[in-house]
Formats: sequence, structure tokens, C-alpha cells
Amino acid sequence: MGLFKFQLTSPTLAARVPELRKAYLTGLDRTPSRLNIEFRQDLMICHRDNNESGRLFVPWPVEGQGTPIVGTATLAERSQPYNLAVELARGKLNDVRNQLADWRQMGLRTPSELEGILAEAHHAFIKAATAGDDPETSFNAAQASLAAIWKVGDLLTDVYTAQVLQTRLATSPKLPSLLGCALEGDPKNAPWAADYNSLFNAARISCPWKSLAPTEGQLRFDEFDAQLAWARKQRVAIQAGPILDFRPAALPDWIWLWEGDFDTILGLVVDVVRQTVTRYRGKVPVWNLVHRPACNDVLGLSEEEQIRITARAVQIARQADPAAQVLISLERPWAEWMGSSPFQLGPLHLADYLVRADLGLAGLGLEITPGYSAPGSAIRDLFDFSKLLDLYALLNLPLHIDMVLPSSAAPDPKADPSVRVEASQWPTPPDENTQAGWASRWMALAIAKPFVRSVTWLQPTDAAPHLFPHGGLYGPDQAPKRIVGWLKSFRRELLV
Repeated sequence: MGLFKFQLTSPTLAARVPELRKAYLTGLDRTPSRLNIEFRQDLMICHRDNNESGRLFVPWPVEGQGTPIVGTATLAERSQPYNLAVELARGKLNDVRNQLADWRQMGLRTPSELEGILAEAHHAFIKAATAGDDPETSFNAAQASLAAIWKVGDLLTDVYTAQVLQTRLATSPKLPSLLGCALEGDPKNAPWAADYNSLFNAARISCPWKSLAPTEGQLRFDEFDAQLAWARKQRVAIQAGPILDFRPAALPDWIWLWEGDFDTILGLVVDVVRQTVTRYRGKVPVWNLVHRPACNDVLGLSEEEQIRITARAVQIARQADPAAQVLISLERPWAEWMGSSPFQLGPLHLADYLVRADLGLAGLGLEITPGYSAPGSAIRDLFDFSKLLDLYALLNLPLHIDMVLPSSAAPDPKADPSVRVEASQWPTPPDENTQAGWASRWMALAIAKPFVRSVTWLQPTDAAPHLFPHGGLYGPDQAPKRIVGWLKSFRRELLV
């Protein structure tokens, strides 16, 4: 049994205990492990099943940044408690300094102002680490260091994005990267359809199993056909999917009659994948086939059974159309959910397992939805998003990024009632400026990475039923949000 102790000096400790209980710890394999957390006076005690060193990640307030997930450096077990605020500042400082050194070695040019903010972060950290006999001074200095190094990380990543885009555009007038949106319904008469080509050069055709097979044994392709015809008329690159989404609400209602019956469910999946991919053979070049495998308890299927269904679906799709590219996509790729899940593999290791199985995967999708409740992720900064992309790039597959961000935290009558905007995580309640500011930086960073093949916005409008509250590019009145203007400019200036 492993044990970590952390000294807490936050003046708002009592109010923050619910957030602190969301803490998780990762080892060398970067997989979050389950923790049992207890609080005794000013101590947070974390119990786990092994005694290896690791990094603790916890929601933590950062001045001007809300309450993002922040991680310590790698810690070894010891009898003396760690000062949590100091260790979180140390962890972020280490991450940013190491990345700065790597990027400079690659030729990154950094502005002079970065050095000043970095020196401020160092000075505050030294004060925090050496004021152990004055808990209040140590805490305030650690918070100041964390706020400063956060600014360094943001500035550093923005500079990296701009210079990588500049370098790539030096060899080609426009980038071949794909920027698209997931379609819904028949887009022919949608108010946003007229703007589509000025915003995007790709489209994702929606074909969830629930819509394809509203009744068992009968497949309906009318909506799929309408979207495909419209996308081809727009002369944009086409993706389709997912057919199989392991989110319960995305599955046909009748499938629950077979809950727990693995063989029958596998046979039904094989049938719908084979029929659908065969019907559109030669017409759909990329299938984003399976979404959210092995991260939810659904249909009474074990983690292994969900993985087997995923692998079989990929095999069937490749048999039905050998020329098409087939990929799977993962939700919550930081995997913070694993600390409270019975599943053991995690998204990174699941993807690695499927790649090693030699199924012929042509890419990997990551769903990036910060600041939402499940199936969204807790917020992090642009710097952490860059590190996440680089981590998944180690699998040597092109990445396809699905993204959505909120423009409000108010009730959204058209959204799935089980999903909410986590307003407490944001620096201020999100609005259209927040959505546009975050989306422009995160999407530009993803496009800058040469191994990112496509970026897809998940919801065109808030006027139609949708999963993520206020995640549309157009409001419930179909008026364009601020993000639309940036998309037009980005598409016009950078993309083919």
C-alpha cells in the first residue's frame, strides 16, 4: 500500500475539499491510478495500491486562470508531508523550463519579456520553498510562482504556434491541413450552410448507429445520403463517423434488449459496419469508425469486450473498403476519469495496444472538450494541450482532433441534460469572447503540428439538439458567434 501526504495551507481549504477529492496520481506509464483520499486537519493523505514514485494532479486555483488541473513534479514516498502548493509550482516550473529548453534547441526564438516573467516565477518559487516556517508566506509565494509560470507557458506556446506556422508556410503558400465541422440533419437548408466554404475545407458526415438503425434490422441512409451529397457539392474533404459510439445515448434504444450478450452485440456491430461501409465504398475516403471505446461502463460489456468489438469493427470496415482510411477516436484523452473507473488500460495504452495489433489503423482521433462535465474534460492550458498532442504523436499515427468549447454557462434547453459547463473551472463564466479566444489558439496550435491531419468542430449550431451546451458556432437564433469571424480569416489565409 502506497501513501503520499500533502500539507495544505490554503485559506479556503474547507470550501475546496470537493475539488481536491478529484485528485489523481500517475506513474511512469502516465496512466492515472485510483486514490483513496482522506483529510486530517491540514493534511491530504492519498492511499494507493503501489508505492512507486508518481505525479499528483489536482484541480487548483491559479490567479487569472480559473481552477485548471495542475500537476506536481515526480515525487517519491516519504514520511514527511509535501507542501502541496509548493510542489504544484515546482511541477509546472519543471514542465515549462524543460519544454523551453527543447524548443530552443530546435530553433525557437523567444521574446525578451519571457525571461522577465520566468525570473519572476523562479524568485517566487525560491521564496515559497524556503519559507517552510511561515506557511502563509510560502503559500502566497507558491501561488505567485504558479501564476507567473502559467503566463510563461501561455506565451511560450503562442510563440511556438506562430513560428511553426510561419516555417511551414515558407515552403508552401497554404497548408494542406483539414479544418471541418460535424454536419447534422440535412444541411441543404441550414442557415449556416451558406457560410460553410468560407469557414472549412472539410466536413464530417454524421452516421451514428442510433440514426442508421432506429428499429432493429432496418437501416436508414436518407440523412447520410443528404449530407454526403451536400458535402460533395461543396467540394470539401469528407470524413464520416462515428458509426459506433460507446456513449449510451448514442446507441439504438433497442440494443439494450441485448445488454450483457457480447456475442449478439458483436454480431450486430459487424452487420451495421459492413453494410454501411460497403454502401459507401469509394465515396467516403476516411471513416472515423469507433468513438469512446473502453472508457464507459455500457451495455454490460467489459473493458476487454469493448476492445474486441472495436478491433473487429476496424477489421470489417477495412475488408468492406480496403482503400478507405479507418481510425478510432478517444474522449477525455488526459484520462483523469481512470481514478474512479474499474477499467485499467486508459486511452493512450488502448491506442498503443490497437496499433500494435496491426489492424491497419490510419489515424487516431482525440476529442478535446475542456471545461465540460463528462464526457468533457477539466480545463487545462494551451501548454498542456501541446504536450498532450506530442505525447499521442509518439504512436506514429496521424492525429485527428475533435473540439468544442462553450460560449455560455447558462442553461441550454437543446443540450443533453447530463452534460454541463463547469463554470467554476473557468476564470470567468464563459462567453462568446472566451469561446473565440480559446478556440482560435487551440485550433491554431493543432493545425501547426505537422502530425495533426485534421481539426473538426463538433457542433455547427445551438439551434438543433446537441451534446455539449452552448458549443455551436451559431447561436440558438442561428446568428454567428464571434468564433466564426476568426474561422473565416484563418481558412482564407492559411488553408488550401
